[in-house]
Amino acid sequence: MENLGNDQVENPVVDHPWIAEVPDFIRRSLPLVQTVVGPVAVHAMYDEGPDQRATLRYGTDDPDHPEVVVKVNRFSFLSGSPAAHLLVSRCSPTHVPRVIATEVSSSGSRILLATFEGHPLDGVTGPEPLRKMARTLAKVQMDCAEGAAVATGLETIQPADLPRLFDECLANIEAHLAAWQGDEGKIETAMGFPGSEVLNRLRPFRSKVDKRVTALEAAAIPLSIDHGDCHSGNATLTADGSVLLFDWENACRSHPFFSMEKVLTAGWGLDTGNSGGPWGYVRNTPTQDELKLAYLGEFGRLTPVLDRAFDAAMCLAVIKEMHHEMEWARRCGWQDLNPEWTAQLINRLFKHAEVFDRSPS
Repeated sequence: MENLGNDQVENPVVDHPWIAEVPDFIRRSLPLVQTVVGPVAVHAMYDEGPDQRATLRYGTDDPDHPEVVVKVNRFSFLSGSPAAHLLVSRCSPTHVPRVIATEVSSSGSRILLATFEGHPLDGVTGPEPLRKMARTLAKVQMDCAEGAAVATGLETIQPADLPRLFDECLANIEAHLAAWQGDEGKIETAMGFPGSEVLNRLRPFRSKVDKRVTALEAAAIPLSIDHGDCHSGNATLTADGSVLLFDWENACRSHPFFSMEKVLTAGWGLDTGNSGGPWGYVRNTPTQDELKLAYLGEFGRLTPVLDRAFDAAMCLAVIKEMHHEMEWARRCGWQDLNPEWTAQLINRLFKHAEVFDRSPS
């Protein structure tokens, strides 16, 4: 059984026409199936405006597939999800869930996955599972680099695109500045400074973005699959001690290092005991340093150029996510573009920048 977290609901009642179509998709994909039971569990459900998605578990009478998981996506913003899942399943099958079938239509997409057992890494108590997660991520990305170069349906974001994305983020914040100056102090807590100062703090950072892009490109690491949401809740520790990475909905073709930013956030949470959002996020905790070394070790001998490229990537990854979250909010019709979450990202941006600025140039 695929264990996707603690929010799983057993024997749910799901009343959506787009979910009612799933049993027929399962039968089309598995010819031996005559009976489909379920959904017997809901692992995730989103139904807010255009953001209609679900991850559901079903039972079948196929002895080879007594249970399966189906991801249904009707949100056009995540239209690359089938391509991403197929890429990682084909190129790195031992490290990700196996894709049985996909189906794309004008109304969205469906992905049929084999189930698996495991313990979610967001409940681990020591650093070793997270180190395994970092090493596994690197292996998947190296396995997928060649395939990502020719994959169809995947968005590509080059490091050189990040200055433009940062400019767009600044413009969005300026247009919605009123939202940053209230919110009962939550934004100030997230960033560590008043929301009214955000543009004055961020505008000087623009001149440093190009420098970070140059440092990242100096390592000459080929583009590959960037998970896009590689937090510890999207990884599971299996019975044989290996790690599986799942939920590739937000993935794109980009610099592989970007995926490590949320892994570092998990390391920070482990060291600080903070299981919530990264309020007061600190970079360079012991586990974060271990995760960085474990990940880079899979790419070869650690050099100053590779080390500096990683620190540059963490800054750029936050900009990429900030832009992604703003675009997501815009498409969902959120008037202020989710300022509280963006404030947390700005906190992390400046913490990563402190590490980059201290590293040898």
